Amino acid sequence: MKLLSAKQVQMTLPSSNSKTYLELMDGRSEELQFTQVNPTKFTVNDSEFSLKSGVTVDLEIENVELVATSEVLWPGQQVRVRGGVNGQGQPIKASAAVPVGKKMADGVQAESFLYWVIETPEGTFHNNQPIHMKGRITGLPPRNATFHSEGTIAIYDEKEDQVGTLYGCLQSN
Repeated sequence: MKLLSAKQVQMTLPSSNSKTYLELMDGRSEELQFTQVNPTKFTVNDSEFSLKSGVTVDLEIENVELVATSEVLWPGQQVRVRGGVNGQGQPIKASAAVPVGKKMADGVQAESFLYWVIETPEGTFHNNQPIHMKGRITGLPPRNATFHSEGTIAIYDEKEDQVGTLYGCLQSN
């Protein structure tokens, strides 16, 4: 059963901070501390309601733009991350699950699946498998929320050769 009536709601997340570990194939690695360059725009789509499981709210994150200054891999140089329409060309998918009898304000599970374009001094990299982020939110936009990743994600250059991995991704809004 649809909860909303074929409407989409546009929202903006004004700021966030992120970090991730980037390890290159030669063994060099760095924990990169990112700041958000522009507000992140996203769309809240129609939601699905089930008497057994509650409401699932689907989101499309339209743009992510982050920047970090490298201290180890490329001292003093910038690493830029783009995601969404201005990154890999498609919105990033995310969702929040509100169980029966709960409200989002009570704190509910949310997840997103990130595809990044990573601009570095050594070239432009990307991931083919999404970075699966999980967290708890109490509203939309997801303020005062922290999301984290699990596992390791391979990153590739423009020729599809693996150049390294990402892990330990953390985002705080």
